[in-house]
Amino acid sequence: MIDTTRSPPPQRAILPLSDTELATGLSQLRWQLQALVMDGVCLVIVDVSEVDQISSTALAALLDTHRVCRRRGGGVVIRHASRKMSDVLRRTGLDRVFDVEAA
Repeated sequence: MIDTTRSPPPQRAILPLSDTELATGLSQLRWQLQALVMDGVCLVIVDVSEVDQISSTALAALLDTHRVCRRRGGGVVIRHASRKMSDVLRRTGLDRVFDVEAA
């Protein structure tokens, strides 16, 4: 029997990040990203307006999520990136991987 009361999974999600969340450890970020992917999200919009610096480990987690989402026709968008963060993404070449929206 088909359950018709269940709604389809979301196709996009906004994930706000803060320095406080990133300082407490990246396991929570990885769990959040994995849960979004498992729910069928294909476009993850990461709001970094509350983030001063982002670690390479956090970028690696976002890159892993981007790879999965790209296979589904989506990707990861970095929204409200500060000038400093935009420069880091440009220097590492990740501005060509992620869609980056400046603050």
